[in-house]
Amino acid sequence: MTTSYAGIFSSPNPLVTWAEQPLLMLRKTALAFLQGLFEIGDVGCFKWSEDQEATEIYITDEAVIRSEVVGKRPAISVVRGTVAWGKTSLDERQTSDSITGEKTKTDLLSGTLSFNCCSKVDLESEYLAWIVSNSIWLLRDIFLKDTPLHEFGRGNQIGSPSPAGAIVAGDTEGEWINTPVSVSFYFQNSGKVTPLLTKTTLIKSIEARLGLRGSITGPTEQNEGPWTGEDVPPPTPVGVNIGPAKIRGRVIPNIAFRQTLNVKKES
Repeated sequence: MTTSYAGIFSSPNPLVTWAEQPLLMLRKTALAFLQGLFEIGDVGCFKWSEDQEATEIYITDEAVIRSEVVGKRPAISVVRGTVAWGKTSLDERQTSDSITGEKTKTDLLSGTLSFNCCSKVDLESEYLAWIVSNSIWLLRDIFLKDTPLHEFGRGNQIGSPSPAGAIVAGDTEGEWINTPVSVSFYFQNSGKVTPLLTKTTLIKSIEARLGLRGSITGPTEQNEGPWTGEDVPPPTPVGVNIGPAKIRGRVIPNIAFRQTLNVKKES
């Protein structure tokens, strides 16, 4: 893992992008920001290091802080809160094609990130929460520059110091104190919906949803490779295998649900 001052986490997997996994990238961005922020500090001032033996502060992402690993050092845990679609318009439709039925939807999503600042000293926990909240507010442009976030780092909330609870594992005596920082964010989500145009696929999909008695199977897969003279196992069916229709666990005899759909073939 490479970390730079207030930078963005460089994932070794190039397929992990904001378009593919925005919530994962959001947590990694916040984690990299904290690590970069505390990495440039002086020794004795919560200086962070990748070496868990040398670091003066433990920073983790959605993981339980284990007291035997952290010891007496303070710790920060990044946890994502609830993310909600905003319902900004009717059907959230952006564009549509009346001929093919294809449509593009877009909506504004909102959520919160919680930064749990834990320490065995309540004043130290509160001080860490202030550093985190104030730094995010001052450097919020870093989050908005190279990400699809529309809003981040404004209206932050610092909670009151309280017992760490389930955040610190192994704290049987209740020595750890947590001061949470809540940061809200907004980003736009878009997607394209393409309807099923073929009659066969559409009918099979409807029949499967209605619980058609019997079995719907598709093509089979044969084992590849040279024949060794031994018995070849039966082919594996590919498709949906649906059992008989039931009411309260009892099979309904001689009843089948069918759906007939006439689709006009386009010239």
